[in-house]
Amino acid sequence: MWKGFPTVSLAEFPAVVATRIEKFARMTHHQWDFLADAVNPVLLCVFLAAGMARFPSFKRAQAFLIRTGVAVLLTYVFAHLNRWMHLWRDHPGFPSGHMTFFLTVATAFFLLDRRSALFTVPLAMLYGGLIVFLGFHSWLDLLGAPLLAVPVTLLCHRDDSGRNGNP
Repeated sequence: MWKGFPTVSLAEFPAVVATRIEKFARMTHHQWDFLADAVNPVLLCVFLAAGMARFPSFKRAQAFLIRTGVAVLLTYVFAHLNRWMHLWRDHPGFPSGHMTFFLTVATAFFLLDRRSALFTVPLAMLYGGLIVFLGFHSWLDLLGAPLLAVPVTLLCHRDDSGRNGNP
């Protein structure tokens, strides 16, 4: 069997899972911070691989990935305007740039395959909780992210015929 994955009986399984969860809960702030910073690059790599594999031709895949890149760039700029121009001094982190990036890529994933919501929605909830838990943002900062990311991504993926650019 794989190293680190011991074979356990069905009777032992709940105790093994409880032990793993206990270890996960005892992670240090530094370990949580590393995990939070790793989510977006990993999501982007998975998205790039899935985007290239989903389309019948390289040209269509390239067009989809370029539209997603434009959406990421636009949402990055819009999400950081408040930080650069101090538009809302009481909430300098509004909206969360990390969550905006995540939701931009997750929305593009959704356009590729609606079933992706089965893993991106729970991951977004976990990621958002992690960002708040670490003190990087408040819940209000997170609520601004979908208000920005989803419409911008959908607009960037509109093609000339007015339909979403699905494969």
